Amino acid sequence: MDIAKENQYSLLPLLVLVDDEPKVLSALERVLRGLNINVRSFTSAIEALDFCQHNQPEIVISDQQMPEIEGCAFLNEIKSLWPQSQRIILSAHQDFDKISMAFNSGTVDRFICKPWNNKELRFIVDKALDKAPLKSTEIAEKDFINEPINFHGIVAADEAMKELFVSIRHAATTNAPIFITGETGTGKELVAKACHKESFQQDQPFIAVNCANFTENLMESQLFGHVKGAFTGATSSQEGLFAAAKSGMLFLDEITTLSKTLQAKLLRVVQEREFTPLGTNKLEIFRAQLISASSNSIRQAVLDGDFREDLYYRLNVITFCLPPLRERGGDIVLIARYFLKKYSKIENKSFIRFSKGCLQIICQYDWPGNIRQLENIIHGMVILNTGDKLTSEMIIKALSTTLGLLNKLVPEARFEGSSNVITGNNHPEIIPLWLMEKNAIENAINHCQGNVPKAAALLEVSPSTLYRKKQSW
Repeated sequence: MDIAKENQYSLLPLLVLVDDEPKVLSALERVLRGLNINVRSFTSAIEALDFCQHNQPEIVISDQQMPEIEGCAFLNEIKSLWPQSQRIILSAHQDFDKISMAFNSGTVDRFICKPWNNKELRFIVDKALDKAPLKSTEIAEKDFINEPINFHGIVAADEAMKELFVSIRHAATTNAPIFITGETGTGKELVAKACHKESFQQDQPFIAVNCANFTENLMESQLFGHVKGAFTGATSSQEGLFAAAKSGMLFLDEITTLSKTLQAKLLRVVQEREFTPLGTNKLEIFRAQLISASSNSIRQAVLDGDFREDLYYRLNVITFCLPPLRERGGDIVLIARYFLKKYSKIENKSFIRFSKGCLQIICQYDWPGNIRQLENIIHGMVILNTGDKLTSEMIIKALSTTLGLLNKLVPEARFEGSSNVITGNNHPEIIPLWLMEKNAIENAINHCQGNVPKAAALLEVSPSTLYRKKQSW
């Protein structure tokens, strides 16, 4: 190579490949050929580390199982040298617990299963280079910071939720198993769909199934499929969800409700990436990415002996924890307005806003059913009422009629045009509890010169609680 070409080559983004098997390196190089990058390959992690001491890589792809040093440990050294590098681990579905810890700690940005999909590998490297940065750097933050957004149907302005959206973008370009946890109604299926829409499999099927809706035998047939005559009543062959998902995504909700027998069978599918339809001995390849979720604590299920620990570790490579609605601060009002606009249009109504009293109740109520409950309540109010605004009377009736929870409404919620709180306090010498709380919060914020986090610390509550209460006044 002449000097001019060598200099031109050195200006390209540097990608370092590390695998102790020369054949694997050759295969990786062939897949990446044609991309505008400078590829350097090493069969020794120690030699690669020495090279990186003096050369800054944009991307490092490393095998996990290597004789000198494990891939996660090697990438942790790379992270120390070059924190802005983008680090990808290769593994044949082994060491899921180590990879999960490395991913959650930021040591690893992507996980690619062996054998890899060539299209997927090129997609990940291409995205890492210039389309979707792996970290929440300037490009990602421009989409999210300081303004509410609608991320594939998930409405948020809360910073924790925006960080979740960046994490979804990271995880969506890997085929590693994803586990989503959160209370009922927090939007776990929406997160799973967002992963699908952000992924290279977006043109492939997204299939969702609630495991709690099926008996053990029916669930097994749904997942694995069966041939004609496999069991009594099997009058024809049926393709299972493992096959129907193709190279897309399969979302198993409420996975902790699976029987121990089905858990063992699912473990083999996740581990070996293959399955056998009922009534046949023919092995088929499971190509889809698996996303699972539970509204109950899966860790507690493991401790109680109701869920296999080995399956837990294999499903829990990437974890998303969804906060309950009551902890999402100002997002409550954003989400409420989103549903109001949505259902006013669907039902051909003229509602465009909430009254102040209605917003007070929405912000102060604890919403045990989370987003799903808020959506259903607003939808019901839009259907049963007329006008251009939803009022406190409407929401009080909706909550008390539908759920019998009138006694749980916050004390500051007032009927429009009335000076009395809901409880009917007509004694001016008694200061309502809500007003005492309001004064205490305002005094703390003034004492801290407007610093809400400091005021929250003094009051021993979370900042999101203060933001939510302030928004409701």
